[in-house]
Amino acid sequence: MTNNANFELAERLRAAIGSFVRRTRECAGTPSDARSETLGLLDRKGPLSAAMVAKARAVTHQSARKVLSDMEDGGLVTGEPSHRDGRERLYRLSEDGMVELRRSRSARTRWIAIQFEDILDKDDRETLAAAIVLLERIASAGSD
Repeated sequence: MTNNANFELAERLRAAIGSFVRRTRECAGTPSDARSETLGLLDRKGPLSAAMVAKARAVTHQSARKVLSDMEDGGLVTGEPSHRDGRERLYRLSEDGMVELRRSRSARTRWIAIQFEDILDKDDRETLAAAIVLLERIASAGSD
């Protein structure tokens, strides 16, 4: 493929993934918001400070700190002083936060599985499985 063809393919993939994610969240009743993004981030990356959350989510430190404080008040995360710097707090998912995250992920996965059954035939599902392998390869490239 030419560079232009690669760019066009990449643009179609980006747009399709964005539409897919938005549609999945909408239909599963799990809209993306600061709280859900932070729950997922803490699950993937482990205990994080407000500064680390802000950097990962590309928001201000003040915004991240407010979300984390609200989540701590709501019992979704716990915060404790950092061993490196006692002035810094490290946040991790609480049991309630993990339950909410699992519920949200399960709702999205269930909606996707239903779409596979309703829309895709066996050959389509096999093609999709092969495409997922390629997407996983692209996603992990250079992470060694």
